[in-house]
Amino acid sequence: MSAEVSERFKVWTGNNETIIYSPFEYESTWLIESWWDDLTMHTFFKNHWFKSVYLSLAYVIATNLLQKYMETRKPKSMRPLLLAWNGCLAVFSIMGTLRFGIEFYDAVFRRGFIDSICLAVNPKSPSAFWACMFALSKIAEFGDTMFLVLRKRPVIFLHWYHHAVVLILSWHAAIELTAPGRWFIFMNYLVHSIMYTYYAVTSVGYRLPKLVSMTVTFLQTLQMLIGVSISCIVLYLKLNGEMCQQSYDNLALSFGIYASFLVLFSSFFNNAYLVKKDKKTAVKQD
Repeated sequence: MSAEVSERFKVWTGNNETIIYSPFEYESTWLIESWWDDLTMHTFFKNHWFKSVYLSLAYVIATNLLQKYMETRKPKSMRPLLLAWNGCLAVFSIMGTLRFGIEFYDAVFRRGFIDSICLAVNPKSPSAFWACMFALSKIAEFGDTMFLVLRKRPVIFLHWYHHAVVLILSWHAAIELTAPGRWFIFMNYLVHSIMYTYYAVTSVGYRLPKLVSMTVTFLQTLQMLIGVSISCIVLYLKLNGEMCQQSYDNLALSFGIYASFLVLFSSFFNNAYLVKKDKKTAVKQD
């Protein structure tokens, strides 16, 4: 980590885009991060971000078709594959939390909250690599739904809607490397490291206390509340002349999606853990 905070920001330019970023430098680079090419990946997202909409539509259609296919078939027993899947995503999320967390800590606790939501991560640094991996991983996470369908587990609206729109938001944000994305990415890595570890443990048959799943859902809901709050703060700052690395278009998209998530996750948390169900209802649900 850098010994001291020097200049407030630096400027990256490419593909007719300008990104103001926090000039944090990592002390070392992992081998997996050494292939990172900022201009190549920026070009990819700028030219292809709208394909995330097509991918999301294909995901929704595939989910419905697979559900129809499984209606007359027995659920698949996929315990070993499910363990491997959740285990890999847990390891990936933990790596992202630890590595991206270095820059996140510097931005929030050494440079200050305003800079953490107004200055992007260094486009040439490992933090940009992990931001890119975050955006690409949203395609891989479609696999969560496929496992549910093949095992004939319910796929609620919140589940598929969340997977579909997060992909679109993250790819749109990748074009300008939005500064608030620092918060969204770190929170998502952190929550997913806990969530997929929980899934990996339960996939082998262990039944953990209800408090664990309740905590995971609470953290997801809290993540959405923070997302909405940050969007409101950034809007206030921009309207008052603060230089923030987030366009109004992405800000509106981000606020709309996080606000809808907050409503849906809050409702899910309330119905799953706070509303008392009578015995007859409980038996039917089991």
